[in-house]
Amino acid sequence: LMVVPLIFGKIAKDVLSGDISMESQNFTALSIGFVAAFIAGLFACTWMITLVKKSKLSYFAIYCAI
Repeated sequence: LMVVPLIFGKIAKDVLSGDISMESQNFTALSIGFVAAFIAGLFACTWMITLVKKSKLSYFAIYCAI
């Protein structure tokens, strides 16, 4: 979630410099991808926090080691 302002900043910079336009055919695909990644990230964070709260930190340690 800390990366969201950076992503919006990069998108704004690209739009202002003309590297990407709102009329682009890829804008819809990029928007859908951004929303899907955001939702997946929220789900993953929620799942990980629930896992850490319910169990010992040994599972979290294995996750971090991988």
